Amino acid sequence: MKLALNYYQFIRSGGLENYLIEFATRLKAAGHEIELVTAKIAPEVEATLGVPVHRIAVPTSSRSLAVWRFAQESGKVLSDVGADVSIGFGRTWKHDLHRAGGGCHAIYSRLLPPWKRFAPKNLMELHMEKRLYTAGETQYFITNSDRVAAQLQGAYRTAAERFTTIHTAVETQLFRPSENRAAQRADICQKMKTDPAKPVLLFVSLSHRRKGLDALLTAMKKVDATLWIAGKPLGRWYETQIQTLGIGAKVRTVAVTNSLIELYQVADWFVHPTLYDACANTVLQSMACALPGLISSQDGAVDHIFDGMNGFMLNHPRDPEKLVHTIRQALDLTEAERQALGEAARETMEALTWEHHLSCWEKVFSAVHH
Repeated sequence: MKLALNYYQFIRSGGLENYLIEFATRLKAAGHEIELVTAKIAPEVEATLGVPVHRIAVPTSSRSLAVWRFAQESGKVLSDVGADVSIGFGRTWKHDLHRAGGGCHAIYSRLLPPWKRFAPKNLMELHMEKRLYTAGETQYFITNSDRVAAQLQGAYRTAAERFTTIHTAVETQLFRPSENRAAQRADICQKMKTDPAKPVLLFVSLSHRRKGLDALLTAMKKVDATLWIAGKPLGRWYETQIQTLGIGAKVRTVAVTNSLIELYQVADWFVHPTLYDACANTVLQSMACALPGLISSQDGAVDHIFDGMNGFMLNHPRDPEKLVHTIRQALDLTEAERQALGEAARETMEALTWEHHLSCWEKVFSAVHH
């Protein structure tokens, strides 16, 4: 089948871009004819994919203007490509399918501070999202969680039958349990200068406020455990908060590097009190490493959480006291019970193979093409 993938940039810079490049690679390997419509593509990505690329010229003076121009022009180019099925992945609206990998911006933007929420860039993004879901220029929508599908239907009154959930694929051969956890844990605890006898909570974030770090730090005052914060540097505000709360001895920070898998493998619990996520890859990756989690109900990844069976659900991620209660509930488990939850989390992820992921997409392709 001839498929046109429409996205502003094919550059390895984030989760969506990495997914899209892998998606294109696997579709081509499965025998589909792939063409790309984009404003930017990295030379190495173009060389690796080896598929036709239709470039759209966009202004270089403003990213917002560039995204708007791309949305306007890409629909025309897609018509000329003549694909059996066209698929959009970003701020565009004229294609057969659209994958809402980022969730519902109308809900996410409510979490932004006023100066960002009412900035021209955000207002433009809200306008583009509204057009996508209300103008009828896209036939069907793919979401990576049932929660996001429900949010979009509620925000824009878009018919439920136009949505299909296709859960994110997980590289379970890469994200897997350690074969020698005890020794690996002792080594990393020594490097992190933390007591290996104390339970370790792992928090991973590039957006601390949205991911719920404020409530988690407050909760840590009443929790007998160590907190590892991986990701974006804390900045003066959080460093001051840690000192004010008197929890400096409990908290360690580490930059997100290739060692993130090792952190998943040796921590005891993944704590994710996010205020909004469509379906955080970190939740899926940690589960694949047999790390049980305390996962916010505001993340679409709760599609995969069975409370008390393969992790715990945080129904009130903003409330430090309720966060303390759930953390203590987790820490009260025996090591055997914790491991059982981790094994169940791993088993849940093992079903999310790329083969299954592509087969779900191909069913949608067939339905749309016919």
